[in-house]
This record gives sequence, structure tokens and C-alpha cells, in this order.
Amino acid sequence: MEITLSGDIIQQENASDNGMVMDFSDVKAIAKKSVVDVWDHAFLVYKGDAEILNFLNTLQNHKTVVMNSVPTAENMAAEAFRILKSQYTDVYGNHLKLERVRLYETPNSWADALS
Repeated sequence: MEITLSGDIIQQENASDNGMVMDFSDVKAIAKKSVVDVWDHAFLVYKGDAEILNFLNTLQNHKTVVMNSVPTAENMAAEAFRILKSQYTDVYGNHLKLERVRLYETPNSWADALS
């Protein structure tokens, strides 16, 4: 997954993010906590797939994520964007904004969700 943020470069002496839009380690940590850790090694299933949901509910210790839409790369990118949009907050008044989430299906195919 790739995250694209926009904003003014922070110009505050003694701020850990000085000279950046946002520290890359913070960008990565937010995406990991909010999306990657939730979806990683999970079976993503559409809420309308009753037979699959019923089966998955019989499995113990199975990580299932129920999605409001069919879990295609396009829908997952859009959902990741929705989740992350509020997570990247404008701490320094630099107009920080989530612009794009790119979700890779393979190394050569991906889906983008844009603001």
C-alpha cells in the first residue's frame, strides 16, 4: 500500500517533523495500525456473502474481516482511504491532507483511491 499526503512543509524549529509534511515513520505507523494490522492474514468477505460468513463463523481462531462491499482491490483501496482520511491529522497547521491510497494487487497492478 502506498500513501500520498499533501501539505505545506513544516517550518517549526525544534519540531520533530521540521522540514517535512509528516514524518514517514508516523505515516507508516498509522497505516499499519489502522489498515495493515487489521486486514493482514485475514479472510476479507463481503457482508452479503451469507454462506461464506456462516462457514467462517464455525471456525475457531479464524481472522475474518467483514466488508461493506465486495473486497476487490478497488473497493479495498476506497475503504482504506475512508479509514485513513481521518487518521492523518494536521498537527502543525500545515494543511495536511490524504490525497491517495494505492493498493497493490500484484507488483504490476494496483487500484487508486483519490480525494
